[in-house]
Amino acid sequence: MKNEPKKILVIDDNPGMLKVLNKWLKVAGYEVAEAWDGRMGIELTKREKPDLILLDILMPAMDGKEFVRSLRKEKDIKDIPVIFITVCIDLEKDEGHETIEVDGIHYPGFAKPLHNARLLSLIRKTLNRRANQSGSAPSSDDHSDQ
Repeated sequence: MKNEPKKILVIDDNPGMLKVLNKWLKVAGYEVAEAWDGRMGIELTKREKPDLILLDILMPAMDGKEFVRSLRKEKDIKDIPVIFITVCIDLEKDEGHETIEVDGIHYPGFAKPLHNARLLSLIRKTLNRRANQSGSAPSSDDHSDQ
């Protein structure tokens, strides 16, 4: 029996970025869901229960940090890993281990414009780490080494 593809929710208010990420992720074998703001992202997360969320920080209505705060309040979805994709990280200084801090928890951050191979590598590592944790509750340190 073939394994089901992992589902990734991409939340970004830029239609061009959604299109690029959708294409990259599908070619890499992932199932993709899209939302263009944080509020829609919360609703899709509750309904779709993705394996991972790629999240822009700067969005209207509900920004990425507000999204993470809302996500962490929801019992059924609070442990879904998040990777930030943002222009807030200097592309020339992005060495692949930058983080975005939200309420004392560090989440992996990735600079836009995106580098396909590095982003896909980070996604695989994050999904593998989650699978290896096999249901253990995340701590504030779980995201700091990414």
